[in-house]
Amino acid sequence: MRCNSFGDGKWVFVDWMGIEPGYGTAFRPDCTERQEKPFRGFCVPQGISLKVHTPYIDPTPIIVPDRPWENRGISPYATFMEDEGILRCWYEHSYDDGNGIGGGLAYAESDDGVTWRKPTLGLREFQGSTDNNMFDLAPHGHCVFKDPIAPPAERYKMVRCHWAGTERFIMGAVSPDGLHWTLLPDPLMRYQNADTQNIALYDPEIGRYVLYTRQADDQSARRGINRTESEDFSRFPPSEPVLESNPLEPPDWDLYCSGYSRWPGATSAHLMLLSLYQRTPDVINVHLATSRDGRTWHRPLGRSPWVGSVPSWPDPYRSVYACAGVIPTAPGEWSTYLGVHPCGHNEPPTPEQDARSRIVRAVVREDGFVSLSAEGHGTFWTVPFELTSDSIRVNVRTASSGFLRCKIMAAAVGDTAQGNREGRTVEGFAMEDCTVVSGNHLDVPLVWSGSSDVSRLRGQTIRLKFELYQADLYAIRFGARP
Repeated sequence: MRCNSFGDGKWVFVDWMGIEPGYGTAFRPDCTERQEKPFRGFCVPQGISLKVHTPYIDPTPIIVPDRPWENRGISPYATFMEDEGILRCWYEHSYDDGNGIGGGLAYAESDDGVTWRKPTLGLREFQGSTDNNMFDLAPHGHCVFKDPIAPPAERYKMVRCHWAGTERFIMGAVSPDGLHWTLLPDPLMRYQNADTQNIALYDPEIGRYVLYTRQADDQSARRGINRTESEDFSRFPPSEPVLESNPLEPPDWDLYCSGYSRWPGATSAHLMLLSLYQRTPDVINVHLATSRDGRTWHRPLGRSPWVGSVPSWPDPYRSVYACAGVIPTAPGEWSTYLGVHPCGHNEPPTPEQDARSRIVRAVVREDGFVSLSAEGHGTFWTVPFELTSDSIRVNVRTASSGFLRCKIMAAAVGDTAQGNREGRTVEGFAMEDCTVVSGNHLDVPLVWSGSSDVSRLRGQTIRLKFELYQADLYAIRFGARP
């Protein structure tokens, strides 16, 4: 994949794209006669790594099954969204009203992402009353998103699973407000493995609707993640696998739900908070995957979970799923949410166990999923890029004795210093001219010779060289926050 968007907007470190790999170390002495000077290598990164940061799990649940129509529990198949200043949640619930098990969708909202209220919607009758927060829908594996290009009557969209006998489909619905829904008459996709939470969105970078589904292979029914895209929300072509268990993992592992999200505000960055099912112990925990394009994925923690067992929880939970959505909940703070249940995946729950199902909050720093980090001294160069902004800013946290600084080099073809393959340092932007950054900063400009203004370099091809010491660099932003 070409890294042609570095230098545009906010760049985060889901992989090594944007970071110059450099070239070579010194040749053996017997090879030096082939050139005028010994080859010393150039732009080789040193002392840096990609570090995944684990979230803080708030042990106080934010949504619990405390209403009669939730007496058989709430599902982890929930969607969280920031919507014009209000935080919104759509979640699935189940009940036993004496005539059997039923369920559907319910709604909650919040001002801070911590305290959630269940408003009376008056949309669905339960035991003779509409004084509840339920919808007149009974989906399974739903996801809600807001469509920025749709007409007002279809501004909110939903995908959900639908079973008809032995056939399974992914169905769609549209709404003007996220509360009053109209089901689309035809399936979005006929998909025999439709189950669990499918996630859809409109991706402005490619100008298409994208749908992530649960797949199962034809031989073993081992689960994985599929992806498809369409210009028309009403129908999608068959989805294709983009992430599966790999040969380095145990044979009984499944990637059960994708937990997909765009990395908020970032250029070319995507997240999956995978609900990974371990069949033998019958437990589910959450793993992290990252991508530049939503198709090619990496799991930077390998076999280790991003969220596994959490000792601070008052009760043990054998099933820990990631809900859909990453939302801002305080300055410099993002929250994603986890649906937890005390039972294993295939263990029949009792009503008492269902009453202990809940949704809890996982908290990270803004852009705090992965950082480019140096435990001691570290150095790296970026790839060449055309500067189109007036400032270069960083999200960084250093130890008390740590620091970060940067220099700017010309990177146009042929614009190199004598005998120096990394490029010519631009006058006034040398490492010594850069004010050292230390401490904890979400959005701080880099300053050279007393000024953060780099507008005189706009339109030029440059590269950056960073020096770090005991520092976590979470993001580089080109230009001011939008």
